[in-house]
Amino acid sequence: MKKLSLALSFSIFLLNTNLSIAQVTEIDVIGISDTSEITTSDRMLASPDVGQLLRRLPGANINKNGELTSIVQYRGMFGNRVNVAINGMPISSGGPNAMDSPLHYAPVAMLESVTLHRGITPVSMGLETIGGSLEANTFRGDFAGRNFEFNSKIYLGGQTLNNGDVANAFFTLANEQHLFRVNLLRESADDSEFSDGTIRPSSYERDRYDIGYGFKTGNHVFNIDYAVNNTGNSGTPALPMDILAIDSKLSRVEYRWQGNTRNLLIQLSNNDIEHDMTNFHLRRPPQGNALVMAPMLYRSTHAVSDNQSFLVKIEQDATNGIWRYGIDGHFSAHEADIENPNAGAFIVENFNDVDKELVGLFVEKEHEIGQQSLLEAGIRVNHYKLSSGSVSANLNPMNLAAGMPFMMNNMVNMLAASFNAADRTNADTNLDMFAKYSYHQSANTTLYAGLARKSRSPSYQELFLWMPLESTGGLADGKTYTGNLNLKSEISHEIELGIDWTRQDLRLSPRLFYKDVDDYIQGTPSQNTQVNTFAMMMANMGMGSPNPLQFNNVDAEIYGFDMEAGYALAANWYLRSVMSVTQGKRKDINDNLYRMAPANLSLAVDYLAENWMFTVESILYARQSKVSSTNLETQTAGYSLLNASAQIQLPGNIDLGIGVDNLFDRYYQDHLAGYNRAFNPDIASRSRLPGLGRNIYARLIWEY
Repeated sequence: MKKLSLALSFSIFLLNTNLSIAQVTEIDVIGISDTSEITTSDRMLASPDVGQLLRRLPGANINKNGELTSIVQYRGMFGNRVNVAINGMPISSGGPNAMDSPLHYAPVAMLESVTLHRGITPVSMGLETIGGSLEANTFRGDFAGRNFEFNSKIYLGGQTLNNGDVANAFFTLANEQHLFRVNLLRESADDSEFSDGTIRPSSYERDRYDIGYGFKTGNHVFNIDYAVNNTGNSGTPALPMDILAIDSKLSRVEYRWQGNTRNLLIQLSNNDIEHDMTNFHLRRPPQGNALVMAPMLYRSTHAVSDNQSFLVKIEQDATNGIWRYGIDGHFSAHEADIENPNAGAFIVENFNDVDKELVGLFVEKEHEIGQQSLLEAGIRVNHYKLSSGSVSANLNPMNLAAGMPFMMNNMVNMLAASFNAADRTNADTNLDMFAKYSYHQSANTTLYAGLARKSRSPSYQELFLWMPLESTGGLADGKTYTGNLNLKSEISHEIELGIDWTRQDLRLSPRLFYKDVDDYIQGTPSQNTQVNTFAMMMANMGMGSPNPLQFNNVDAEIYGFDMEAGYALAANWYLRSVMSVTQGKRKDINDNLYRMAPANLSLAVDYLAENWMFTVESILYARQSKVSSTNLETQTAGYSLLNASAQIQLPGNIDLGIGVDNLFDRYYQDHLAGYNRAFNPDIASRSRLPGLGRNIYARLIWEY
């Protein structure tokens, strides 16, 4: 399809300012700047977690529950509201608290790029995109010439903050028809430091092994990949347990056919995940009222998750545009049992025999209207079904005839009986629609408007959490919740307005957005007397907190503004900026939505020479006073951080980089961090976790 002339003018702008496009955020312009891409080879990052890169993208952020546990947030929506794909396919977390959130399976050292589909997401990009869409792509290699060629990419890194180190080796052997690839990753770190102490536990360790094969003949390309991702002892201080092990097996098959006027894509994936966690092996074990070890409060959880997904998508050239249509689906099964290693008879079936089926059909059209306008529109129909098996619990492993364990066990059995007697199936059909219109007003200006209706089915935690626990998909607010079998799907009606403007050395891309969300799923105070009484008994025993919440449908609105900007200051000097402002409110009561990112601004100055570059970056976050009283969310002060980094290309295809984050070792609290749930002499219990301290890091990438 013919691109509008704005794409050409933007490219000329970059060339005239002597900038390497690989060294700044890449914008793919087809009518409007609707994607932002960062390549890890050209952007310095110390963290092992890809989520940290999202802070450089407009409207994007992360809810951080651990060094390997970041949950994507985009324009105020987070969790499974945001569609996250790894190499084009979705992954469901193995555990009920998203310790292995989807980005967990795209480590920085093996990541090629991360792409944000800005604003309203086309229906072809994923099954449920009510909160946007993000795709992370790992190294996969390229086909070569007639003869086999061997290539490798070695990634080595280290940092002072936690004595962290990482080593990744990616190898390919390829000719014009065959492509063999292997990836080996090892990374680990101690507990992280902040300006006034140590965050305990926050250490991590992860091993990853990938093998793959590609075959190409004529217009046909076939790929098959298999990966083993083993995460070992890793702290998640914002959650009630830490990672003992996450053992994951990931497989993926892809077929592409490219014709003269039609393209076909078929993808299949399967992910088997086993997840073990405890509240005693990394953090201080539970203590009773006499400050002595309390063996009866020890907890371990074993969770399993099986996921399958598929996609069949066709792109068909048409007069003045492209048709896209297809079918996709995602199927997942979950189980999680809570046990006490000191009492073999103790058990809570947290989730049992949970199944989710989600299948969708979509069609969309990208249509040029004359030489100045582009219209994109589409419709999607999704059908989902969630079901749960019956549950049980034994909180009286000693089989006492009286006392607190006896009473708690009777009450939990009543809760289980009530859940088991109910209809444990939730199913519905949802409709998504979108339309985006861009008008190329002049060589320098493109106007944009978008409308959408997007939906999201409830999560299994929101439906089937039958007793008050913190298994909430990573909310990390320290509250206990129960589910609601009668939840409806969320429906969001969204409008977005924007402009892309370039003038000589200046580029601006601002967006305004507003979302009216019917049946937004939010925790509200529980009205169930049995649940409330049981939660109080648990709190008195040192487990959980009183006054539980229940997932319910409410009405909400989310609105804000974000902008990308760039300015060529002088020869080889370039200024980059990203600004994000988001506000979320309940409409049924006077309260704010939980865990909304404060207004934030990043300013970076790049100096780009022939074979080296230097960057100074300032990160500014405003005070967040608009917090959720329902979640007992605390306010946070504003702060500013200064980062710096440098990269140089050495002979032999060696890229060497060094950097420092939080140069002045400022103390600050990231509003999107959770609350401390582990004993720590440096951090008060249930207070918000602090941001990381000064970190000096280095990275070497060697390609040969």
